[in-house]
Amino acid sequence: MIFLTAWMGILAAVALIVVAAFLTIWWRQHTYQWAMVLTICLIAAPLLSWWSGEVFVVEPYRAGCDALCVGQRGAPVVTYRIDGEGDEFSPVGFAVNSLVYLVLALSWSAVVHAVLARFGELRHNAVLVQMFLGVVLAIGPLALSPLFLPPPQAKVRGDPQRIAINAQREVYMYDQEAQAPVLQVGLQDVRPRSDGQGGMRVCLRVYTFFYLPAGNMFLDMTPEEVHSNAGGVLPNETSCWP
Repeated sequence: MIFLTAWMGILAAVALIVVAAFLTIWWRQHTYQWAMVLTICLIAAPLLSWWSGEVFVVEPYRAGCDALCVGQRGAPVVTYRIDGEGDEFSPVGFAVNSLVYLVLALSWSAVVHAVLARFGELRHNAVLVQMFLGVVLAIGPLALSPLFLPPPQAKVRGDPQRIAINAQREVYMYDQEAQAPVLQVGLQDVRPRSDGQGGMRVCLRVYTFFYLPAGNMFLDMTPEEVHSNAGGVLPNETSCWP
C-alpha cells in the first residue's frame, strides 16, 4: 500500500486527473453514451475506494518493529492509518485512491467496449456473444484478481520475513478449513507462540474471490522455524492472538 503526503497526493491527483481526462476524450470520440459511462465510473470510483478500506486491512503489527508498527486500510493508496488510538482517516489518500479507481474503471471499460465492438461485427448471435463477453470481461478479472495481484500486508524484514515465507509455503495444509476457496493470503504479523513451545506464530489474512476476506489463518512454527506443526483458520473477527 502507498501512503501519500499532502504534496505527493496533490501531484498524484493532478496526474490522474489528466489521464482521466484523456480517457474521457477517448470515450467521447467512440460513443454517444460517453456521459453515461463517465457518470457510472464517477459513482463507482469512491465506492471502490471505500470498499478497499473495508477489505484490505493490515492491523498494527510487531514483527520487525521496536514498538508497534502502524497498520493501514485501503489499497493501492492508504485511506486510513491504524495506531493504538484507532483509525485515522486520510482525505488526501481517499481522494487519490478514488482517482486511481476512476482511471482503472475508465480504462478497463474502454477495453471491454473495444472487444464488444469487434465481436459486434459478427452476424450470427452477435447480441448474445456481446452479452456473454460483457459479463465475463466485467466480472471475471475482478473475481480472479487475487490470483495475480498480491494484497497489502505487513512489511517485515530479516528473520520475521524468512519465517513468514516458510509459513506461506504450508498454507495448503490448512486452507481447507477456510470459509471459501483460498486464492491469496496476506501477512498480518509474526509473534512468539502463546502455548509455551518454542517457535513463532504466523498470522495470515485469507482472501477468496473478489478479494473477500475468508478468515485469519495461523501457523505455529517449530523451533527451527522451517515448518509448522499446528495451524488453522479462524473467523474474520477472531484474532490470531489469544
